[in-house]
Amino acid sequence: MPHYSFFFLYILLMLLAAAPVSAQTSYTLSGRVVDAGTGEGLAGALVALKERISPGTTTDASGRYSFSVPAGAYTLVVQYIGYSTFEQKLQLSQNRRLNISLAPVTYDVQEVEVIAERQQPLTQTPAMGQLELPMETIKTLPVLFGEVDILKTVQLLPGVQSGGEGNTGFYVRGGGADQNLVLLDKATVYNPGHLFNFFSVFNSDAIENTTLIKGSMPARYGGRLSSVLEIESKDGDKNGFRADGGIGLIASRLTVQGPLLEDKAAFIFSGRRTYIDALFNPFLKNTEQGGVPYRFYDLNGKLQYLLSEQDELSLSGYYGRDVGKLKLSDGRFAADFFWGNATATARWRHRFNDNLYMDVSGVLSNYAFQFSWDYGGYKTLLQTGVRDYAANIDFDYTPSVRHHLQYGVQYTYHTLRPRTGEAEGEAGELFGTNRVLPKYGHETAVYISDDWNVTDKLLLSLGLRNSYFTQVGPFSYYRFNENQLVTDSTSYGNGDAVKTYTALEPRASVRYLLSEQASIKAGFTKSAQYLHLVSNAFTTLPLDVWVPSSAIVKPQRATQYALGYFQSIDNNQYEGSVEVYYKELQNQLEYREGFAPGPSNRDLEYEFVRGSGMSYGAEFFLRKNYGDLQGWVGYTLSKTTRRFPDLNNGEVFPARYDRRHDLSLVGSYRYNNRWTFGGTFVFGTGQATTLPERRYYLEGTVNYQYGDRNSFRMQPTHRLDLSATLEGKAREHIQSSWTFSIYNVYGRRNPFLYYVDNEGSPGSQNVQLQAKKVSIIPFPLPSVTWNFSWK
Repeated sequence: MPHYSFFFLYILLMLLAAAPVSAQTSYTLSGRVVDAGTGEGLAGALVALKERISPGTTTDASGRYSFSVPAGAYTLVVQYIGYSTFEQKLQLSQNRRLNISLAPVTYDVQEVEVIAERQQPLTQTPAMGQLELPMETIKTLPVLFGEVDILKTVQLLPGVQSGGEGNTGFYVRGGGADQNLVLLDKATVYNPGHLFNFFSVFNSDAIENTTLIKGSMPARYGGRLSSVLEIESKDGDKNGFRADGGIGLIASRLTVQGPLLEDKAAFIFSGRRTYIDALFNPFLKNTEQGGVPYRFYDLNGKLQYLLSEQDELSLSGYYGRDVGKLKLSDGRFAADFFWGNATATARWRHRFNDNLYMDVSGVLSNYAFQFSWDYGGYKTLLQTGVRDYAANIDFDYTPSVRHHLQYGVQYTYHTLRPRTGEAEGEAGELFGTNRVLPKYGHETAVYISDDWNVTDKLLLSLGLRNSYFTQVGPFSYYRFNENQLVTDSTSYGNGDAVKTYTALEPRASVRYLLSEQASIKAGFTKSAQYLHLVSNAFTTLPLDVWVPSSAIVKPQRATQYALGYFQSIDNNQYEGSVEVYYKELQNQLEYREGFAPGPSNRDLEYEFVRGSGMSYGAEFFLRKNYGDLQGWVGYTLSKTTRRFPDLNNGEVFPARYDRRHDLSLVGSYRYNNRWTFGGTFVFGTGQATTLPERRYYLEGTVNYQYGDRNSFRMQPTHRLDLSATLEGKAREHIQSSWTFSIYNVYGRRNPFLYYVDNEGSPGSQNVQLQAKKVSIIPFPLPSVTWNFSWK
């Protein structure tokens, strides 16, 4: 049991290190930072003391802050992008609780100059690769069909690559799509895309804050190798009732929120639905197609209740579905499909004192996909999905001036349906029934971390996570001979332990302040992942399946090293960074050569091969935070490879998302108090894929000879998007705006996929194969959205 003894020894040492380093009297300053208009907590707001380089802090997901400093006179400074700066002098001679309301920045026709000293959050925090994305920034950027999209904004950050033209799938530092932990109010979202990932499932009107962590993940996050995308929904307006919404080209949305009990309880409900089917179906019902066969919708809700100054309860949930039909004109083929997510989170936050907080949560997360079709009277059903039940207890403790501890216990019960289905003949007889049972597993983790201010310049962030995964029955383990015939088997009953894995996951980062404006950081992370997403495609489509670690499949593991330089310019008017990283991946999964999906009673895990991966690169980032002109420039130079002994003759090959160059230019400009203009430009090296190089006939059968794995490189992608937002004239109870945007301004035909076509007569000597490009949106696509807010 070496892991256990080492882990508890480490906890003891960290708790001892948390003792005060001197006898100097220190006091705790704590409270909450909220929006002055709505009472919403502001996550990621900077709270610092002007007289000290360090320490300071940022608010948590609920807007709370807490830190300790020696007694004395200070000037408290609180800042949040898009809000006015708060500044107050105070004398700290005892523990003090101070709640702060920040007002959104307002503009007047006349020029107003605000001068205030700003702190440098990027240079001061220990985090590497962590960025906050306020919704105010996201909403100013041009988007496809006028739908504000969090995931498309995330793709514009360095180190993050898109899954393809118009796609919300994303890849971080050489990791697969399954290696990103996407959280909505602490619930895992397994497929965050609508319309085959062209739109994200996150309704911007219901979202308060978005945080991306792609470097050294804190120890409280686990189960993924590459990144964390944490999304917090709004709490609801405690000051009054209001309604927000918008009508766009393909979807409309409506959000209603308000108080239930004055200063105690609030609610928010939000809904969104595509209406292109309802709009066009009346005109197409008599046509051969019969109408638009697709729609998606989602619902968000949250209730929050402040029991006291020490206790807060909340209940939040999400439900979304994509529903569609396919039908050939001759009637021989018809299909129905749906997929979607459902989440529910219950949370109790308790403040023991100004130094110790507790967060208890219970979480349900469910993802389901179903596809059924009828071909010539033969009916087939395919289902896959994931369901999680989770419980977490997290603590946040500030024992002294120098230390900030976080520790807790997390548990999840997984149920995965990698592949189930059945087929039915014309007479109703069943055949080809897939009897593969769901897979079950227990995942548990304990963690502790300490942000230790060794000196005012040196900050160490040390963390350790110990995770466990046990596969449980029912399960049957088969052994095969060289002809793939079963020679032996072992069966496990309900709840029987089949296979247990454990992983010790240390995380460490260091920040050293070179000056008040500059710092260097380094990070090291080891992580383990017990769930896998396996796909034949180069994008994250719903047909991809999630499988657990098991007696057959080992957990994924990763080791990452990172080093960075961070610079603040002109009191954080500008901030920039250069980060380099190196990542190694083990136990990566792919389908074996020649695998073809179809009815089978054989576990899908037997169809996988295992390999390793490697990624390294450099990321450059420069952002302007304040003023009429805001935005950023991000550039990534990277290389990502995979090696599988059973694929590509054991040779190294580029990963599907290997992209040497990735550039993003993002900007928004407030021309006056009514007009705001936005624009994005992206450029990226083409994705790698595999295509046939030759075709030949053998005994009357057409055969294709493929090149090396991912040896074909698509054309580079680049695109310019522009938008303009016109604020309506101010009225007593309603505000409105119009957003005009053009996607793909100069009509670039970016490749979505390639297929092989024949040039010449089949069977003749002059037949040639030619790769042809398919583009989804090869023309400028304008859109217009009307947004409103009533209160």
